[in-house]
Amino acid sequence: MTDNPKRTNESYKARQLKKLLGLKKQAQKVQSALLEISELASHCFDKEHYYLQLHEVIASVVKAPNLFILFKSSITKNYDIHYYATQEGTCDKPDLPDNVIDVGLTGYMLRSRQSLLCNSADYTKLIDDGEIIELGEPAVSWLGVPLSLTNGDIGALVVVSYQQSLTFTQEDKAVLELLAEHISHSIEHMQRQALMEREINSRTRALHQVNQKLKLEIAQQQRFQTAQKNLLELSEEFNFSNEKSSLFQSFSLIANQVFELPNYIAEYDSHTKKWSYLGVSAIEDISELQTYQCLNEYIALDAQPMVLTHKEIKHLVAFGAIVADEQQKLSLNSNIWLVTPLQAETDKCLLLVIFKSEHEQEFSEKDTDLANFLAMHFNLIAHRWQSQQSMLQAQDQLEDTVNQRTQALNEANHDLQQQIEERIKVQEKLYYDANHDLLTGLPNRQLFNRKLMHAVACATMDKSHEYKVLFIDLDRFKLINDTFGHLTGDRFLVEVSDRISACLTDGEVLARLGGDEFVILMLQDASLKRAQHLANNIISSLNNSFDIDGNEIYAGCSIGITGSEQNYNKPADVLRDADTAMYQAKHKGRGRYVLFDQSLHTKLINQLNQESELRRALKEGALEFVFQPVVNLSTNEVAAVEALVRWQHPTQGMLKPADFLGMAYDTGLILQIDQQAVAHACEYLTHRNISKDKALISVNVSSRSLCDESAFSQLLETLSGIGDAVQGLILEFTERGINDIEQCVDCFETLRNLGVRIALDDFGAGVASLALLYSGELDFVKVDAKLIHLAEDDLAQRRFAASIVAIGHEQGFIVIAEGIETDLMKETAENMGCLFAQGRLLAEAVSSDEFYRHLLTDMAAEQVTLTNRAS
Repeated sequence: MTDNPKRTNESYKARQLKKLLGLKKQAQKVQSALLEISELASHCFDKEHYYLQLHEVIASVVKAPNLFILFKSSITKNYDIHYYATQEGTCDKPDLPDNVIDVGLTGYMLRSRQSLLCNSADYTKLIDDGEIIELGEPAVSWLGVPLSLTNGDIGALVVVSYQQSLTFTQEDKAVLELLAEHISHSIEHMQRQALMEREINSRTRALHQVNQKLKLEIAQQQRFQTAQKNLLELSEEFNFSNEKSSLFQSFSLIANQVFELPNYIAEYDSHTKKWSYLGVSAIEDISELQTYQCLNEYIALDAQPMVLTHKEIKHLVAFGAIVADEQQKLSLNSNIWLVTPLQAETDKCLLLVIFKSEHEQEFSEKDTDLANFLAMHFNLIAHRWQSQQSMLQAQDQLEDTVNQRTQALNEANHDLQQQIEERIKVQEKLYYDANHDLLTGLPNRQLFNRKLMHAVACATMDKSHEYKVLFIDLDRFKLINDTFGHLTGDRFLVEVSDRISACLTDGEVLARLGGDEFVILMLQDASLKRAQHLANNIISSLNNSFDIDGNEIYAGCSIGITGSEQNYNKPADVLRDADTAMYQAKHKGRGRYVLFDQSLHTKLINQLNQESELRRALKEGALEFVFQPVVNLSTNEVAAVEALVRWQHPTQGMLKPADFLGMAYDTGLILQIDQQAVAHACEYLTHRNISKDKALISVNVSSRSLCDESAFSQLLETLSGIGDAVQGLILEFTERGINDIEQCVDCFETLRNLGVRIALDDFGAGVASLALLYSGELDFVKVDAKLIHLAEDDLAQRRFAASIVAIGHEQGFIVIAEGIETDLMKETAENMGCLFAQGRLLAEAVSSDEFYRHLLTDMAAEQVTLTNRAS
């Protein structure tokens, strides 16, 4: 009994020891497999061979009769079977769709990202659970472990058994899981090594190609060096007194040395219609050259460098471009031709023809370049030979020619001297014309600017150096030109330049800038007193009449003066400020001079700024209109209202028309103001039609709206758009803005035909043209406040004002007194016979809002009074 337990214990220990020895042996196999996998990626770069070796390593630790390895791309989600082997051996990779793999055991394992050991029962359960679909013959035992690469791709290593005698265990699963990570690293390493191997091979091939190309270039360079050396020797050693054929034969030999091919040099003479061969190299039978003559004739038609292969020769012969017999065809087709023209003249054609057998390599572009190189240098040598021959011939004639040339040279020198003198005169004339006015002979702008630039520079460096500039502009030159014609205007300008020149002394330069603008530069005595004295003399001289072609012409001038005291740095600034002062003289009444000061420039800048601000105000609709009533002096009732424009300036406050309308008229913005004024009047008439008020409204419109066809058409279109309401509108035109009375009367008639009433505004402030009063197209005449004020104390003015009222009774228009500010002015207007008047004494101007809110309800209808024409 005691011996039996002892034997049992020893048997158990033996079994345990055997098991431990088995595990140790298995561990050694696994360790050996890991080492082999690590070394496999470093030594095996062929993918197929790598996976065969990997299969053997795996089989050493786990029986793997059927094994496959695949990966799924993290980007495309497509499967790629890297290796597929069955127990019969390595097979072609099966072409399985990705969706089939997804629904199988492999797809299930990859979705779970865990190793899978599956037998028949497990397989059936997975099918029943809907995890997979039955595909093909079920395996007896199926073992798979996941693989992963650093780029995100996932894969599977799967071993399959279809034999009942072979099933995989958990130990096999543990071993494969241990190997899986090392296999993933090994596969990645193998792929990198394979990629590197392909890159090395690619670069090796590229280096080989570059090396071959470099060898060809070296060979080509050597041929160029050989050609250059032989040509240099020919140029230095050849006796240029020899015959031409000797030179061409030497060149043919050089071509043979460079190309190592037969060649010939053929020349065609258009006079004799024959070909001659001046140089031949490496051609045994000279008679062969005759068979090439048809080729020469084709090339001579358009002598250009070309390469002709036997195929191209056949095409040319077939098309009839080369006319050849059978022997010539055979000879031409058996060769490849490189042709370079040496000389191509009208009467001669010289060709270098190089050829080789059709079985040899074709001529390359480098060959063509080399042939052109030879041709270019040979042409230089040939020209040198030609020059040498010409020199030899010239020496025989030199003695006789010397005397003839000497005499001809003397004659040529005499002619040349005359030509030089004439050219100098022409140059002087051109310089004079380029720097002087062709009409008056005075210096022009270009010459004057140079003199002024010099004066400014001297004054800048030396403050004691003074200068003055007088800018002169004629006051009535345009009228003279329009009245008497440009020819008379040109003669008038010549007379003006003579009169101004007569006023000048030494050191004073007169120039004409163009048109009717003259300018004077004072250099020596440039004091202000002298400049003022000179300006007075010029004004006085030009105020005297001119007798031009029997016409007595009067024209004054306006002068602007500036000088070095303004510390100018640029001539353009001097002329700018002198011009500014001149325009200021015109604004002050013409026929005078104005000295420039900085305030004029500031004023000009302010005007430009005001123009920009006004344009912005018009664009933004910032102009406002106030309404001033026209009152019946007998009843004190409002008969009409006048819309007066106001500008709410962003910095200067409310501006009246006198503050900006002059600038608006000069810049053309007055037309836009007219449009807005008429629009406000139309708005009033709309209110008028829906109210009990029947008072008329008047708006001021510039005479430019009558002269500008587009503006007048737009005015008519606007007025036509308000229908019968236009009968309540009065358009006022100032007397001083009307130049063409006949045109204005026609426009008045057109407006009155629409129903508009016409008023002549500010009458008596200017020339007081009676022609307009008798035109028959006026409904109202507004007497200017200035005339009423003068009539207070002046009997003659009072009678004149009364005569206007009388003419109104005769012609059928109503006279309205403007600007009534005092009781005396009101009394004077009543004594003149005016029934209507307006002014601050009678009623202040009010804003449009206040007008519509209060005034309209209190207005009494006076339309009947105003529309009754005086009888």
